Amino acid sequence: MEFAQLEAYAGRFYGGRPLLITPYAYTVTFSSLAPAATANQIINIAANADFIATEFHARANVGGTAQTISNMTAPLVRMLVTDSGSNEQFTQSAVDIVTYCTFGNYANELAYPRIVSGRSTLTVQLSNYSSTETYNIDIVATGVLVRAYSN
Repeated sequence: MEFAQLEAYAGRFYGGRPLLITPYAYTVTFSSLAPAATANQIINIAANADFIATEFHARANVGGTAQTISNMTAPLVRMLVTDSGSNEQFTQSAVDIVTYCTFGNYANELAYPRIVSGRSTLTVQLSNYSSTETYNIDIVATGVLVRAYSN
């Protein structure tokens, strides 16, 4: 999404008030996600700003092996993101991480930006459906922090 589009999108929700929009990213790490295991990590959204999520990035690693963009591990993992502020899931159920996240040189933006209220949390759940591999996975939620000021 272009910045001008993102700015216009944010402006619709804040009643014409002046906005400070700052690029930002939140990260979580899943270490040693064992075969058939499920794990959760929490992203705490800043108290003084809302977060508009535009994309999730993921990087998986098996056994600490070196990787390049062209030989990145495509993990057999499903991902579900839930917003505690609205108690809404970002997808109907857990989806394959490769189809939901940007991986290496494969860009995959969210179909529509998601506003997450300040002082809330995102719960990121990963479920490993491999019967043999243990993964280390970093997830990065990218977007912007939005602070609205009075006129």
